[in-house]
Amino acid sequence: MGLNHCEGQPYAAGSLRRALERGRMAQAYLFAGPEGCGKRLVARELAKAVLCEAPVSGDACGTCRSCRLVESGSHPDVEFFRPEGGKASYPVRQLREEIRRCAYLKPALGPRRFIVIERAEALVRSSGARNEGADTLLKLLEEPAPQTCLVLLTSRPEVLPETVRSRCQLVRFRPPPVGALVSDLVREYGLEEAEARFAAYVSGGDPESAAGLVARRKERKFLLSLRDRLLSAARLLGTMSYPELFEAAAAVESHARDWGLLSGALGVLSLIYRDGALRGLGAGERVLAFPAGAEAEAAGELAGRHAPEVLVAAARRVLKAQGDARRYPARLLLLEVLFIDLECILRAPADRREGGEVSCS
Repeated sequence: MGLNHCEGQPYAAGSLRRALERGRMAQAYLFAGPEGCGKRLVARELAKAVLCEAPVSGDACGTCRSCRLVESGSHPDVEFFRPEGGKASYPVRQLREEIRRCAYLKPALGPRRFIVIERAEALVRSSGARNEGADTLLKLLEEPAPQTCLVLLTSRPEVLPETVRSRCQLVRFRPPPVGALVSDLVREYGLEEAEARFAAYVSGGDPESAAGLVARRKERKFLLSLRDRLLSAARLLGTMSYPELFEAAAAVESHARDWGLLSGALGVLSLIYRDGALRGLGAGERVLAFPAGAEAEAAGELAGRHAPEVLVAAARRVLKAQGDARRYPARLLLLEVLFIDLECILRAPADRREGGEVSCS
């Protein structure tokens, strides 16, 4: 692919390519942007460009041994780290035994080593010792190995201490364009457009994540089952009893198997409420996230039942849950609390009954 072809992030990738052409590569980078916007992809392409055996105009050739190793994830000088087991923070063992050790190893093949830390904000609250992760980052930045480039990926740069941010070159990433990814998924995997749009939004617009969700039949079936359960909840919230709420939350949680997928699913739910509000205001399809398909039908039903301001309030509540997701000890608890709140927002005052129904008074 190369930095020249990171179509979703031309400005971020272009600035890095120009820096390489001028020989001005930084010791540490902070890639800041929404989840799934392509930060990981650009980090990989940056490593390819620097380690390439036959670079072309500051970019990777894509065919040499080094490029192929980086592409396959097996280059000994490129390490990607993320919290083990999809946890909300980095365990202390992972900090001490893996990240610190790898950061100070000498390059095995190329001129540099790349240490890419995904969800860098999770380091700050690692294993109950808030300063453990921050101290690890600060030590790596204050005493860097001369041949190591540290790349921090985060959707929440404000969480990182100023002492960390000030020692990194900031590269901002824009929210990803969805239209091109939808077309690619339809063409490459034979999805219906509405299914491809769901996959694109759930993945946050990240091509690699979206492809991973639909490339294999089993994964695709799982994703579409999540879609069905999410749409069912979107249609019925505002009319449910407590048992029905908990059943709906469990149905969604069983198919949102990690925090990333749950965050993407909540993003889709917020867009359905947004589209419902826009439809209620008479907006045209051009501004809708889902102009067609089952999501559009659900948004239309919601527009017929609720005032736009109610749907806006529902969308805001979902976005808050999306932002708070990793603070919860369990995905199911997050969904149960969210669905109870949405039931109260969406239920008409006259329908807020006691007994087996949800009471929102």
